[in-house]
Amino acid sequence: MTLGMAVEVMMLVAALGFGAYAIRYWRARGQPVLRGLGLCWDAGAGRDLVVGTAITSLAMLGILGAEYALGGVRIVPLPRLAFGELGIWFAGKAAACLKEEILMRSLLLSGLVLALRGRRTLAILLSALAFGCIHLSNPGATPLSVLGNALGGVIYGAAFLLGGSLWLAIGLHFAWNFVQGPVLGFPVSGMAAGGLQQVQDLGPAWLTGGAYGPEAGLVGILFRFVVIALMLLWLRSRWRQASTRALPFGIVQG
Repeated sequence: MTLGMAVEVMMLVAALGFGAYAIRYWRARGQPVLRGLGLCWDAGAGRDLVVGTAITSLAMLGILGAEYALGGVRIVPLPRLAFGELGIWFAGKAAACLKEEILMRSLLLSGLVLALRGRRTLAILLSALAFGCIHLSNPGATPLSVLGNALGGVIYGAAFLLGGSLWLAIGLHFAWNFVQGPVLGFPVSGMAAGGLQQVQDLGPAWLTGGAYGPEAGLVGILFRFVVIALMLLWLRSRWRQASTRALPFGIVQG
């Protein structure tokens, strides 16, 4: 077993362990488990899902435009548009995203918030580090890719806790991966992911991420902060529309 695979197994065990702790806490206090996991569907869930999808879709288009303008990539049209395959990729990316969000946010992050007695910032940072490390086994992983993935963990963790449900995080995470690979043709975390076109990397790898994809390059990392800014603007607008700012859900009261 490689170091990356060992870390991935450790993080999975940690997610299940902290998740079991959180579920036991919710059940002892009569809180619905689905609500604790952030998976309850309410009036704002669809809106969060759509806005999250739009934010990271725009960011990924910005990454492509910036890298193209800097001469780091070129776009290679494919002989045919693989629209038929896009549905398969859509379902695959959606399932993978949902699995990662439930493990890393609903279970691991929830349990960390409780174990750390409500210290949400520290819990987000620790879960984000874990999220970066579980990608160490991916092909072409580098210290920059760990940083890029960890920043993704910060984004999705903050979206989960500040948004009060998992739907904003799911939208952000899904569109980042789906637009990155199946739509635009970048590799996604070191793995080829189809594409309606192909993005050919010209380097340098520290700028574009090379074969790993934008998460491992400076341009992609900078656009993570653009996503953070847009996400916070959206959440601020949501809070202004509400008569009071409710606590996201029961775990932050523990």
